[in-house]
Amino acid sequence: MTQRRTRMSRESRGSQLLDVAEGLFAAQGFEGTSMEDIAREAGVSRPIVYAHYPSKDAVYLECVRRARAELEAGVREPEVMIEAGAEIGAVMERAGEVLFSLLERDPQRWMVLFNPSIALSRELSEQLTELRKHTIVRIAEMLRHISAGDEEQDLAFAYAISGVGEQLGRWWLVNPEVPKARVIALYRDFITGGLTSWLDTTPEKS
Repeated sequence: MTQRRTRMSRESRGSQLLDVAEGLFAAQGFEGTSMEDIAREAGVSRPIVYAHYPSKDAVYLECVRRARAELEAGVREPEVMIEAGAEIGAVMERAGEVLFSLLERDPQRWMVLFNPSIALSRELSEQLTELRKHTIVRIAEMLRHISAGDEEQDLAFAYAISGVGEQLGRWWLVNPEVPKARVIALYRDFITGGLTSWLDTTPEKS
């Protein structure tokens, strides 16, 4: 007797295709992955992939949107901490826990989120830049609770904080023997040291 294959809902199929694409993008890079690769790995035809996502750019963008939404959901706790007046070191330690737990739990998703590829179309690059900027603006808004209200400096420092996390993550990927607690401590100390020096040279908020 032939067993009937259970048909997936549209939402489940779309999520499955993103899971498959995420793994391929992480392993082969954006330029090394095709819609045919995604279809083959998912065990479906190309028309099914195209029925969900009209192009490889669209698949990649949705993978990044999903990963960034997960990251930003985790950022809410450090936001609450800083709004409540928590000590900066504790806030940055929790932020590091959020970021590096994502890398530890799902390195493929992290690699797609922080993709270094230069083979992206101009339109896709601009869309990814906007998604990243949204996260950075949230970091800048957090900083305004402790800074003198200089929005330009807040945004510049937010970019620096984002860069520290990204580059430490890359370092950890090639040095996986380093304990996560050590990576988080480095992240906390780098950022807290920089923030403390910066705040010491800016006027206090009135």
